[in-house]
Amino acid sequence: MNILAIETTGAAASVAVINEKGQIFEEVCRETLNHLQFLMPMVEKVLEKSKLHINDLTAIAASEGPGSFTGIRIGVSSARALAQALKLECISVPTLKSFLFNKEEYQGIYCPIFNARRNQVYGGAYKWGDSHSIQEVVEGKAYMLSEILDLLAQVLEKEQNEVTFFGDGVEAYQSQIEEWQNSSLNSNIQINFADAEARYQKSSSVAKLALELYKEGKMCQFNDLRPNYMRKAEAERKLDEAKAAQDKR
Repeated sequence: MNILAIETTGAAASVAVINEKGQIFEEVCRETLNHLQFLMPMVEKVLEKSKLHINDLTAIAASEGPGSFTGIRIGVSSARALAQALKLECISVPTLKSFLFNKEEYQGIYCPIFNARRNQVYGGAYKWGDSHSIQEVVEGKAYMLSEILDLLAQVLEKEQNEVTFFGDGVEAYQSQIEEWQNSSLNSNIQINFADAEARYQKSSSVAKLALELYKEGKMCQFNDLRPNYMRKAEAERKLDEAKAAQDKR
């Protein structure tokens, strides 16, 4: 059993292969936002590393989002095309949940946040449950930064007082998160920011979660693999607003 995992939701693209023993081979492209150009060459390289032929693959996994709208489209459409050509099933991997595999030994709350601009983030909060299961403690979706921090504070008051933030939202909002933590209401909360090695999306983590989903039988046909943008693109929102304005006339 060999799963190919595609991660294109962030600034850097990567692909990985994982087998039933959990052995992982990964190829990373540091050429920021050139995912379409480098994706298939990376697939070829990771197959070479793993000494596999493309016909040795069992399933194709894609990081479904949220993240870069263009990146999500590239990853999902590429996974669909490969699965269709190879007659394989797909595995849709929730991008936010994959961060738990960036730092598996951590026992606090994981809070990945992606910068959605204007003090908005795509984010959620998670922790390890029994039998290495992932528990969602704050729903993954689009939030104002203040909204997700308020929800996080409620969770931390009830359960544990330590949280680590992941994702590119850290660079955008670290100072605001620190101000939130330093307020009198949240002064007992311990916050951490993941280091550069663990902070961003990884195909190796997507592959690990894909393997868990595969074992649970959570696969889909290629035409059922869908991107999860969590909200409409800005151009779509503006079009909807323009249509609504016209309807009022």
